[in-house]
Amino acid sequence: MESLPNPSMNMNPQQAQPFLLANLNAEEQENSFDFWGVIGRRKWLIFLGLATGLGLGALYDAQAEVVYESTANVKIEPKDPVILQIARTDAMVPDSEQFNFRHDRTIAQYTTIERCLEKNNLFVLDSFEDLAKEDVIEEVLEDLRITPDREDPFIYQLVYHSTDPNDAQTVLNNLIETYRFDLEQQYQVETDKFITLLKEVKNQFHNDYKNVQARIAGLRKENTAPPVTSSGQNIHEFMLGNLSTTIANLKDELGEAATQKQRCNSAINSGEEACQEMVWILTHDKKLNATGNNQDATLQQAYRIDSNIASAEIQLQQAKMRFGSSHPTVRSLQATVDQWKGYKKKSLASVSTTSDGEDSSMDVLGRLVSALDMKLGDLKSAYDIALREFELHQKEAERLSKLNDQLADAERDRTYIEELLTTAKNKIVEIDPSGNLATRGSHEGFNFRRLMDARYGEKVWPILPVSLGIGGLLGLLSGFGLGCLVDLADKTFHNPDEIIKQLNLPLIGHIPVISQSKRYLVENSLIDPIICTYHRPKSQSSEAFRAVRTALFFNTKGTQNSVIQVTSPTPGDGKSTVAANLAVSIAQSGKRVLLVDGDMRRPRQGITFGIKSAEGFSTILTGQSQWRDVIFECEEIEGMSVLPCGAKPNNPAELSTSPQVKDLIEELREEFDFVIIDTPPLLAVTDPCPVAARVDGVVLCMRIKKNVRISAERATEILRNLGANIVGLVVNGVGAQSGYGSQYTYGAYRAGYAYNGYGYGYGYGYGYGAKYYDDSQPTSRPGPLKNIAAPQPAGGPPEPPVA
Repeated sequence: MESLPNPSMNMNPQQAQPFLLANLNAEEQENSFDFWGVIGRRKWLIFLGLATGLGLGALYDAQAEVVYESTANVKIEPKDPVILQIARTDAMVPDSEQFNFRHDRTIAQYTTIERCLEKNNLFVLDSFEDLAKEDVIEEVLEDLRITPDREDPFIYQLVYHSTDPNDAQTVLNNLIETYRFDLEQQYQVETDKFITLLKEVKNQFHNDYKNVQARIAGLRKENTAPPVTSSGQNIHEFMLGNLSTTIANLKDELGEAATQKQRCNSAINSGEEACQEMVWILTHDKKLNATGNNQDATLQQAYRIDSNIASAEIQLQQAKMRFGSSHPTVRSLQATVDQWKGYKKKSLASVSTTSDGEDSSMDVLGRLVSALDMKLGDLKSAYDIALREFELHQKEAERLSKLNDQLADAERDRTYIEELLTTAKNKIVEIDPSGNLATRGSHEGFNFRRLMDARYGEKVWPILPVSLGIGGLLGLLSGFGLGCLVDLADKTFHNPDEIIKQLNLPLIGHIPVISQSKRYLVENSLIDPIICTYHRPKSQSSEAFRAVRTALFFNTKGTQNSVIQVTSPTPGDGKSTVAANLAVSIAQSGKRVLLVDGDMRRPRQGITFGIKSAEGFSTILTGQSQWRDVIFECEEIEGMSVLPCGAKPNNPAELSTSPQVKDLIEELREEFDFVIIDTPPLLAVTDPCPVAARVDGVVLCMRIKKNVRISAERATEILRNLGANIVGLVVNGVGAQSGYGSQYTYGAYRAGYAYNGYGYGYGYGYGYGAKYYDDSQPTSRPGPLKNIAAPQPAGGPPEPPVA
């Protein structure tokens, strides 16, 4: 026996149900698509689509036009071109793009196809019958495929499709031959152009060579070599070196003389004593003799000038012997000699003797300043002469250097032109050994080679497996799409997730189809076989009711004296069976349970438990009976009591709204642990609505059938508007509907769902079938009744059981 859960547990009802199938959050549920569910429910549509697709594929294969394919491989490789190098970075080649030529595009041109068809008279082929000339060309272009090889770009594969295998081979072979002829004609013209250009280049080389030779001769005539010293330098380079040294020395002497003159003038201006000190310093530095005579220094300078004059005269004589008297170099050296001689005369004229007597220090410094003035003048003149001479030699040296560079460039040009001319002559011989350039070059155009001739056409379409595969796939997709549309139009529930999402209620149980076999019934029991929790307590159906019981315990949070209403949206949902089995299951857990048959229009619980009584729920509400007098205790099930409906009243709707209902519920709650009230369907009558507002919880029983979604949504909305506490949903009869799937498998319960021939006819103007009232049906199950002891009234002796 299953014990009650801990009352202290405070759990959300949806969390406390281990078999609740809604594990996805709301967003995942909304975006989910039941792919396999659609396949399972609409497999007949998918199979029909598959069969139709296969049939259409077979029909297409039988009626489609047969296509044949012919293939060929050619290699079109460019020859080595004749390349004539005409510059260091440029080359002369024929006017063609052999190495970058795309033959696949050229072969598949309109003009190429037209020439091929006209040249070989292919318009009369059987595959082109009844087609105009333009249409034939367009058809060939459409059916021709040319692709270069991936590994060798010079190899091309040609594929042609035709409705005639022989025509496919004929067209492809003729097209290859036509293109080969076109290539030969095209590159014959280009080779002739190149030969003409080669002749022009050869003549141009000859002219360029003559011009370079003339330029070299003129440069050599102008470039007369100057004298060369023993060290290998020409006279101008030698003189530039000497003059650079002379100019530097003269510049130093000018600076020293100017400094000495400035010091002497400062001493003279300062007085005799300063002059004596300066004379002593000059004498000590050997820049002035003891007597203050400066003639020796002047004479020494004259001697240096004589040395320079002698050196210049020697150079002048050598230049005259080498170049003659009129050469610019000779004239420059003659001017240098004349300048040095004039400078010597000026220096000797300044030499004078000094008096033998003693002069004052101021006089000595005065004569020294005069001598320094003359010396500065002489040095300045010598500096200017040396500087002009340096510039003359420098200009001449630069002129000679330029002439040498031009001559070297001309020599290089001559050598290069000689090489080009030799190359041109070799190419001419290579093209034509006779030298007249009249024959076609062997190095231009392409080497055209057939690797594989066009084969006889092979059938490539239609292919039966491909046609069947495509037709079957399209049929499957069409069938599945149609199944999805039918599924969307279906107003029933297909799986538990849809129920939870649409109704937003916890799903607390799935009840499989209850077997009606009598082999497992309790012997001599008057309880209906539909009460599987009593007759087959170990069956899967009983386990399903115990799962509902567990969910009910958690939803009531372990509280005592709970009143639960069991109802359904429409008739035929099995709510009376669920209520009875649920009550038995709760009683088996050790609870005191009362099953109230509150369906005053179609009572069932009295028949189910073998009770015959004219009093019950209806008479209690009318005040004709006391509830303690009409409750029957089930001796076969410990803790189980039943309150039958009694006589069917004429005003059940009014009785359901009477205050006695509320009072009765409160009194029953105090007496029993659980009170299960079986009420009519919500959409059939209004009887269950007042009860739903007064009980502790409502269990909504539903069977998966046509349009159940609409009825379930309306019933749920009614209960919510009443403020009822909906404990959860119970799906009844799982297994009888092949379109409804669950994570539990009830394959053994697909035999059907019936109650020993008892039908459910509820009709109240809502379109739910036959009329609810059917007096022709018996009010109790035939057969002997088992006595059920009535409860002992408070304060009185026990009453005998009612038969």
